[in-house]
Amino acid sequence: MELTLTENKQYLRVDEATELEIEQLNISLTKRIDSWRFNPLVKKGIWDGYISYFKDNKWIPAGLWRYVYNVCKEYKFELNINGVKQLFDKDVTAEYFEKWALAFFKGSEITPRDYQIEAAYNILKFRKCLSELATSAGKTLISFLTVAYLLEQEKAKKILFIVPNVSLVVQATEDFSDYNYANRVNIKIQQIYSGKKIREGRNVVIGTYQSLVKKKQEYFDQFDAVIIDECHKMKSQSIKTILQKCVNANYRYGLSGTIPKDGTLDRLTLMAYTGPLISEVSASFLQNEGYIANCKVKVIEMDYAPESAKNAFTEMAQNRYENKDLFQLEQNYIINSEPRLNFICKVIGKIPRNSLILFHRIEHGKKVYEKLRQESNKAVYYVDGGTDKDIREEYKKKMEAGDEVAIVASYGTFSTGISIKKIHNIFFTESFKSEVIIRQSIGRGLRQHHSKSSVLIIDFVDDLATDEWSNYLMKHSKARQSIYKEQQFEYSVKKFQFEWHLSWYIIIL
Repeated sequence: MELTLTENKQYLRVDEATELEIEQLNISLTKRIDSWRFNPLVKKGIWDGYISYFKDNKWIPAGLWRYVYNVCKEYKFELNINGVKQLFDKDVTAEYFEKWALAFFKGSEITPRDYQIEAAYNILKFRKCLSELATSAGKTLISFLTVAYLLEQEKAKKILFIVPNVSLVVQATEDFSDYNYANRVNIKIQQIYSGKKIREGRNVVIGTYQSLVKKKQEYFDQFDAVIIDECHKMKSQSIKTILQKCVNANYRYGLSGTIPKDGTLDRLTLMAYTGPLISEVSASFLQNEGYIANCKVKVIEMDYAPESAKNAFTEMAQNRYENKDLFQLEQNYIINSEPRLNFICKVIGKIPRNSLILFHRIEHGKKVYEKLRQESNKAVYYVDGGTDKDIREEYKKKMEAGDEVAIVASYGTFSTGISIKKIHNIFFTESFKSEVIIRQSIGRGLRQHHSKSSVLIIDFVDDLATDEWSNYLMKHSKARQSIYKEQQFEYSVKKFQFEWHLSWYIIIL
């Protein structure tokens, strides 16, 4: 098989391939979306749920060059990719970059760790790539190293840094200022989010994809490099639209603590718009090296539903209710259960130190918030998507300064990118099986602080099962336990029946 990198470096063109090779490329470069069965277009028979990154049996996104190489290696196809070396920077060497990075911070209180220097070097060498960096690996410092090097070495004049929310715009701006020791490199930052004024002569733009997507094509022509923070969110059409407009960017790289699993459409999409995964720093590595806190997970299986409710769910499952409908009925049942609400709020109220309480639906989050305000001795604050960014920052400061602070927050606002070191406990009050959401949420508590050696994760699970049927929320729990095991997080499972006396909570500690 022979492929050629196009002149604009956007695609690989298939110049020569057998029918068998073409067929295998079609199979390997075509994946179904998640939950495709529930998609309205699939239900109507309009679409089969597949997305292909192999167009007209001829064009493949250049970011998939290594993926294609691995496919050919697996099936023993000979492969030659003409021009692929043009994607790499052959001028930068590991030795030179390490010396440059250490010299940059000489005299500063910051010394980049070995793996941070290596990760930044790999990004600069490959130019279009992905890095999976667990929470507290120092994604912002790694990003800064690449930005400072590109500007100082004049390999880029203008750089775009895409983040998912306003808090991260502010956080990245502040961190870049702290890292730029003695103003060694001339970095002038323009923040982009709703209502922010535009200033002239800025060479680094940090903005949310929600605001950037409104810009016209001409705006993006100025950027030589694009960084996508928390790039696991790249399945958002807004981010893909932005990247499609960044046609002049010779550097395009994404960073995340949770790159989707191999073989999934989401991972294929990330690689198609950026490039191969070239650096991996796991939470277990950081824990073993003493860079982040340890993690203990306690799974609490709550058996509170009367037999009549359990039997009703079993009967609906046997009568072939739509899976999605039955799952929604389960969710509605649990958030309207008064015994369940009392139970989880008693646990949260009794466990000492600072706590992050995560919810999915606003109705449920507000119930937990009100109950904790009434019955716990903690200072309790509430955050969802409608909470002003300045208020969120104020709550974060209160937690960093306090000892018995609880923030009740939606997964969407506090599961990703939020930096609070003084979190001692995290509570999952609603069920998820998404590896990205679970790992990102746990990551909020892994930052080191002198007041803790580990973070406690309480995973509430709703047991509505009978001998004939296991409910969906219990199945979600099994999926989460697989994630805990894979990430080498210590976990234990305890079952509680609500007719027991409520002095059991001390066992949890």
